[in-house]
Amino acid sequence: MASRDQALSLLAAANNHGDLAVKLSSLKQVRDILLAVDPSLASELFPYLAELQSSPQSLVRKSLVEIVEEIGSKAMEYLAVLMPVLLALLRDADPDVAAQSVISGTKLFSGILEEMAVQMHHRGKVERWLEDLWTWMVKFKDDVYTIAIEVFGERICGFHQLVMTSELDSLLMARILTNCGHG
Repeated sequence: MASRDQALSLLAAANNHGDLAVKLSSLKQVRDILLAVDPSLASELFPYLAELQSSPQSLVRKSLVEIVEEIGSKAMEYLAVLMPVLLALLRDADPDVAAQSVISGTKLFSGILEEMAVQMHHRGKVERWLEDLWTWMVKFKDDVYTIAIEVFGERICGFHQLVMTSELDSLLMARILTNCGHG
């Protein structure tokens, strides 16, 4: 309970304090707490963490995306609660925040795909929470493609999407086959 109260106090500081250095320090401490406690306890704090997506400071929003990535890698079964944050920050006005959202989401995409392959290999099926999370990841991928088309135009993005999809399909299939003992 002390960890929860401490995390809530730090989240309040990250959200309300006037000094950017205090906000970032508080966020770092929150991250450390969330990574140290049981994932189910950490997940209770996710809605408070998600409030930081509307912070006026881009460094706070970028740090939030990095925390989402770290938490999602450790407590994947609770990541669906934070996916709306990642999706919203894909369209952040600050290009560094948007880029970090793409980078972090791509890493999470890979980890989720790998977990799906492992579950299929060991159990012959994928757990429901992971199916739900995969739905979020497909939405993430679609949003990234939509933004790329808006930024780079249909022709350029269409070519890159074709190349990237073919390369991605090959890499994903290779990873699945390797994890299933076929490679």
